Amino acid sequence: MKKLAIAMALAGGLVSQSAHAWEAQTTQAGLAEQAALASHLHKKLVAIGFTGGLFEALTIPPADAPALVDALKLLSPSNGSVPDGRGRQAAIGWLAAGAALADVPAANGANHFYDPTTKTGWERPRGDVFSRLSNAVRQSIGRDQLPEHGVPAPDWIVDPKNPFNLDSFIAQYAKAGSAATPGERSRHMAAALIAAGAMMHALGDLGSPSRVRGDYAAQFEPIGGGPDDLGSRYERIASLVYGRLGVPAPSAQIITTRTHLRDFFTNKDGTGLADLIARSYFSPNTLPGKSRINDQKPTLAKPKPSLPLRLNLMAASRDEGSTLRDAAGTCLARYHVDHGILGFSLDDDCVLEQLAVIMPEVASYEAGLLDFLFRGELDVTTEGTITVSAKGLGPGQLEILVEDERGVRTKIATPAAKGGEAMTVIGTMPLPPTGVKIVAVFRGADSNGEPIVVVGAAPIIRN
Repeated sequence: MKKLAIAMALAGGLVSQSAHAWEAQTTQAGLAEQAALASHLHKKLVAIGFTGGLFEALTIPPADAPALVDALKLLSPSNGSVPDGRGRQAAIGWLAAGAALADVPAANGANHFYDPTTKTGWERPRGDVFSRLSNAVRQSIGRDQLPEHGVPAPDWIVDPKNPFNLDSFIAQYAKAGSAATPGERSRHMAAALIAAGAMMHALGDLGSPSRVRGDYAAQFEPIGGGPDDLGSRYERIASLVYGRLGVPAPSAQIITTRTHLRDFFTNKDGTGLADLIARSYFSPNTLPGKSRINDQKPTLAKPKPSLPLRLNLMAASRDEGSTLRDAAGTCLARYHVDHGILGFSLDDDCVLEQLAVIMPEVASYEAGLLDFLFRGELDVTTEGTITVSAKGLGPGQLEILVEDERGVRTKIATPAAKGGEAMTVIGTMPLPPTGVKIVAVFRGADSNGEPIVVVGAAPIIRN
């Protein structure tokens, strides 16, 4: 029944377009929300002056960002990531909006792939993948949506052509601390969250096995009733089963931590999300090849997942076949013997088992990425003099500002700063004669050489 229900939904609920990712307005927005709730972002926002945390109302006036407004109009207001007519919505909504906008324009979806064995990204499929499409659709996707090659996902988040790259986040987050008025700071924080959500999207897409196993043809499976309704069946099932609100949180609220941004995607230790998914799961076109049971072992497209020394060929000879499972009991594939030929397949129920494991893992990595982007603390004291201390920072520029009763911030010093692993004083100066709060913004590198912005604040204490 479960499989039939999915098949009916696939046939009845799609428009004629090819999917490029976990569905942006459902799966990706839900992952961003779950990651945010599991992360430390709420406390961070409160600490730096956005007292509502994840639920602080932030505004980007439509007149200030017409291109963004046009992109947001492509999203459905019912999915919780579209601001009101004033450009106002909660911080978590802006994060979800960034996760949904990462595929705009559509060609950007080609930059959300990475095969850790070849260290390459998207390559446009060859052969007869497009033979089922109409000429008009083939021309459209060839011209507007499907480049020959994509930027590998770990590189895309720092690529200058990416409008939501790390530099964009760094610049907007710094201004969210240093801009003069509350309205300006609200606008810049919303923009920083959009960039963060888009980077989370690029990471989260690597939780789909076909994206990390070079299986680009899997993005063009039949998923609807019409001949042009093609996309990733795996990713469509995730959307149908979990939607946005049903996306699971990280298992036991465990957050993945890394010391380098790229390590969330891939690293030499094989603990990046792409590394983990690529070696743990098959994708539709990288299943073990067919073989005669008496002649040879099945051919593997990738070294992992490996097959056990013995398969249950007797059970596989029955009509229902048998199931290949990993050490934790999760379905990896079905296998069946027919007229002495051993074959493997991946059905919807098997995909459902995998998604129940993969989705919390992806949420864990995204929560870790979010905490990484907003990492670091500045300890600001104002008793007699201003002292700014921090640990885990490298060289950078410190900006010290005073905030008045209206919430307006004025820069009063910009000393160069050099931190260290241990708690280190990185800036001091006398208290200004007026003001109610001191805000410090550090922009530079952390002790691992990674770009970082850190914001700290404290009320002025006068004797």
